[in-house]
Amino acid sequence: MNNTFEFNNNNCPCEENANNNINNQDNRKIKEECIIAFKVYDSCRQQDCLTANEIGPARAAQNIIIGNEQIQEGEIIDPPSNAAAVTIDNLCVKKIIIVDKSPNPFKNGFWDIDLKYVFKYRLTFREADGTPINSPVCANSIFNKKITLFGSIGSDLVIATDLFRSNINDSTTLKAEPFIFVEAKAVALSAELKFQRQISPGQDLPPEPNRVNVTIGLFSIVKLYHLVNLNVQSKGFCIPRECEEISPLNPCDFFESLDFPMDSFAPPQKPEFLAGISNNIPSNYVAGANQNNCSCKCNCNCCNNN
Repeated sequence: MNNTFEFNNNNCPCEENANNNINNQDNRKIKEECIIAFKVYDSCRQQDCLTANEIGPARAAQNIIIGNEQIQEGEIIDPPSNAAAVTIDNLCVKKIIIVDKSPNPFKNGFWDIDLKYVFKYRLTFREADGTPINSPVCANSIFNKKITLFGSIGSDLVIATDLFRSNINDSTTLKAEPFIFVEAKAVALSAELKFQRQISPGQDLPPEPNRVNVTIGLFSIVKLYHLVNLNVQSKGFCIPRECEEISPLNPCDFFESLDFPMDSFAPPQKPEFLAGISNNIPSNYVAGANQNNCSCKCNCNCCNNN
């Protein structure tokens, strides 16, 4: 006797049966465990395209000499007068500074977080024929960001542990406020010279470069967490929603169309890695959207039931 399954877009019996068998096997292996954990109370991801409007012109990361001019660390870089182009490379997030964390005055349980991102990179100036001018220049830029996340409320607790063994007889106070955890990855998008016209009595001189504007793409995840006791069952990585505060004045279409590189923050585990499955989030992904569309594609024997 042959049993034939009928399929449509809303019903996939072969996948459903296969998934039920897998779930039943997994359920026999799952058990609850009590752990001391850093429980995430709220998180968000941000994808900012940073131009001179947000980070200003490039500044010297150390004392340098360009031509006959000495530029001190932190000053705006004045390019060589014969520079026709500039390139950027070796970009990294040098430092993330948590500037401030305070309760939001209007929303109970929410916290305002002020962050400072420090980028370091290398600029190479070139003449019109592409010849490099002197050695590359080490530069940096700073981006300030403020976001609001839910961190709950509580009270100070006194805790003691011999985990670190600095002094097992000491205790410490665990503040009621949540802790902050920030992850970031940056990419260099472009660099360009900006020119100013030289005015001299009786003559009009050709314009000379007076600063460098860079464009940086920043991927970042921000979390608020507390130290708590939990009974847990793992179901894989969590994907933060987008930060609601992201509203660039001048969107960079190319950067914002990129998938969020979740693989950099949560590398695939062995089964996903061997199967070539990525955790990267499509640019049009919306957290919580219905993703239950089903189309039956069987390459197993479950569809042929004799």
